[in-house]
Amino acid sequence: MDAVSIPTPQHSLNDKWNYYFHLPHDKNWELSSYTVIMKDIDTVEKVISLNETVNDNIIKNCMLFVMRVGVTPMWEDPRNRNGGCFSFKVSNKVVPEVWRNLYYALCGETLCIEKKYNKHINGITISPKKNFCIVKIWLDTSNYQDPNIICNISNLSKQGCLFKKHEPEF
Repeated sequence: MDAVSIPTPQHSLNDKWNYYFHLPHDKNWELSSYTVIMKDIDTVEKVISLNETVNDNIIKNCMLFVMRVGVTPMWEDPRNRNGGCFSFKVSNKVVPEVWRNLYYALCGETLCIEKKYNKHINGITISPKKNFCIVKIWLDTSNYQDPNIICNISNLSKQGCLFKKHEPEF
């Protein structure tokens, strides 16, 4: 008797996400300078697989971006330009845990305390510094500048969080 192949059920996300990488010392900020790690992340299984694959050292030492499909990781993007970001300083000791938890909450559309805010979240980014990283949550609007719209993430302190408008010059 032949073995029966049983397909693994997939659990769809509400939206699709792209995961990008950019070298921290690369001064080229054209879209072509970003490397796509994974496109069209659309299932819980893909989210988990990728989150478990990305090494702690990559999280602490590289620039990573997770953006909704259709939104580039650039503040000049039409869906980013009128928005801004919450900016958090996170110690390298806890940044891998914080990044992974943020990534899960982002892709699961549970990053905000109220559902109505989630649709305004375009993505998350991480940028390495010497002993810490800057983690940002990008929004498509600057109407919501209170970090208390973000749910509590372990080791992500809202104290000292800054909201920065993108406001590119055109």
